[in-house]
Amino acid sequence: MPTVPSNALATSSDSTGRNVRAEWAAESFFLLEKDKTFSQSINDKFGIKGTGASSTFRTTSKITYTGKVFTICQAQLFVQPNSGDPAKVNVILKPFSQPMKGLAIKYIIYRGLLKNDFFDNNHQVLQSSGSSTDFITRIREDFAKFYGANGVNTTPPPFLAEYIGYPAFNPQPGQAQNDTDLIDDYFFKKSWEEDANGQITQPEKQAYELPIIPQGVYLGNTSGELGIDIVLNEGDFSIENDPNPFQLNLQYARAADFELIPTGNDFQKKLIRESATQFMDIAAFYGMHAQGKGKLKVNTQTNALQTVDEIYGAIQSFQTAQTSYLYIQSNRQRSYNFYGNYAESATNDNNIKIGNDINNLLETQFEENWPIWELNNLPQLVVQLTTDNNDAAALYVKQGILSENTVHEDYFIRNENLLQQAGTNINTNYTKPFTFNFLKTANNESLACIVQLVYEGKLISVADQVPTGDPNNPTQTVYRYMKDIDDIFGLINAEPHIKSPTDSELYYIVDQNLLLINFENKTGGQDIATVTTKRTQDEVLKDDDQTLSRITFETLLNDIRQNTGSFFQSLSAYKDNSNSGVMAFSKQLNNFYQPESPYYLQTEVFTGADGITITGLSLHSSDGAIPSKKLLGITKEENDQLKGLITQHNLNNPKVYFKNDLEDEESYYTSSEGTEYRKYSICILGENQNGALEFYEPATKIYVTTIDNRTYATETYSKWVPKIERTQMIISSFFI
Repeated sequence: MPTVPSNALATSSDSTGRNVRAEWAAESFFLLEKDKTFSQSINDKFGIKGTGASSTFRTTSKITYTGKVFTICQAQLFVQPNSGDPAKVNVILKPFSQPMKGLAIKYIIYRGLLKNDFFDNNHQVLQSSGSSTDFITRIREDFAKFYGANGVNTTPPPFLAEYIGYPAFNPQPGQAQNDTDLIDDYFFKKSWEEDANGQITQPEKQAYELPIIPQGVYLGNTSGELGIDIVLNEGDFSIENDPNPFQLNLQYARAADFELIPTGNDFQKKLIRESATQFMDIAAFYGMHAQGKGKLKVNTQTNALQTVDEIYGAIQSFQTAQTSYLYIQSNRQRSYNFYGNYAESATNDNNIKIGNDINNLLETQFEENWPIWELNNLPQLVVQLTTDNNDAAALYVKQGILSENTVHEDYFIRNENLLQQAGTNINTNYTKPFTFNFLKTANNESLACIVQLVYEGKLISVADQVPTGDPNNPTQTVYRYMKDIDDIFGLINAEPHIKSPTDSELYYIVDQNLLLINFENKTGGQDIATVTTKRTQDEVLKDDDQTLSRITFETLLNDIRQNTGSFFQSLSAYKDNSNSGVMAFSKQLNNFYQPESPYYLQTEVFTGADGITITGLSLHSSDGAIPSKKLLGITKEENDQLKGLITQHNLNNPKVYFKNDLEDEESYYTSSEGTEYRKYSICILGENQNGALEFYEPATKIYVTTIDNRTYATETYSKWVPKIERTQMIISSFFI
């Protein structure tokens, strides 16, 4: 990559206060003793190892270190064996409070702590003593308090190692841990369940509650080697028949250190490489504490480390202390060019221009083998991506410091800020260049960080076989371009990790990966936002005895750029992101799905073009603004039909595809009452076993209608939207 002298750091701002991101506020604890030295070989660093198709990806940053180890953040804790050394254990932390706002971490895994700091030879947790770690002292106190609750002095039973996750010494039938068990199964386990007779029983695996430990607790010691993995959170769910050979299971959790090694068929290898985006380098994690109001606490001093030089001093022994990483997420939440659709042209497979000088960029392919680019001690980063110049092309900077010479709208880049105008020596197959700065030490060393982009610059087409009526050529291939709405609603075959102990609890799940989406504003233009997605299962009462199971998909607002320059009122920027969970269900209570405040649904009954009555749903906001949310409502039976298509055709990463009942996407029907509406047959769009996109339509078509281009629902879903009395009791008076 070409090099130029470093430029001074510049942050992006303007005199009006626009385009200024809220200050970064990371806060965590340094995992090692600050005054103890550690070292790392180049082969033990995080990231790509080797070259070409045979390269691997180290998820573990492994160091040589002897000393105390501390908890990075407040977290729930799970102890497992270390498969490389029986005298060591691995400890998995699941953050209870996230150390970085805006960056969801699923797990932090310590590989190689000394087992004798946790357990004795009788497979029990150590007794607390003057030489105990803070961790042992805390959990022993909590254990004693639990058995002395309510003033009852009960002699505590033996504190077995299995109570904090370690495999039982002599497991009972059904209680043995297996390498293929998902880590999530233990953090989201059921500690009890109700059988058909209403009896409360333990599940097959031994019930126990994993402890929650504060930030900065002296966890244990290590001698020799210590590995650290940081796993990013994509959501608390699993996918049925997931074809990715890599899983976050106990085999992964127990490894002395771990590398992603592409194996299997070409598509499986591709999925393994895609898994690299789930991981973050510990050096970059700490390096990002120097941005904004970050604080890195250490064990030997009261004041936290905050400046670039202070934080660099703590991490400089990592081989990647000066490495920054470029992540680019693109269409369908896949990495840039996952579908091979971002080539510059039919005769040029390059898809990116990159360098540190806008006048001297290298045209190349973005990480042909791994979807992460490693950037070593660059003065700045300049990037151009390929585009087809469609009206919806846009980019969002999730992480990264944009230079002041890159024009943007609250870190969204679109329209004239993104697309080039035709001219002499201008290749409009590329976007305009955008520039990122890196934090520098006094000695001009770059501080490790992540530059993470969400970019959708080209439309994706999918093939549809359309009947011709000609018996000799019964179908013809028609290519349909994916619409904005076709890239949103997934989670169709997702299974929650938060299990419901009884049938009276219904679950919802959230996909934490961001999506770019447009919302119409009152000027007729488009406001742009990033969203996550949520799926809620509920039941509504049809009559005194019958209920209807439904599935509601919705977008949750993450960030939005509104057209505030307009005279008209813009969107309501209500941020309603949440985690997965469960909710209670009762036939007497108002606990069916409703959009959270300030949103609410209204119904409108009208006569369709075919003479059939339609119940239309529209989404509204109590403050009168245009809602910044999209919804899809179907019944559970209809969702099961879609799941059947996924299973039948072995589709991966499936999403709902909206096949327009009209050929012209801008056209609409008008009812006899004057209601304008659109009608879609919902299909499944996913990746086949070769990685190519295909879509399938149910044999019995499932139609949804929309009257506001925000709420899409089947007739059965809309018909049984409950009316609610002031008493909050559900009544069986429905829109029919």
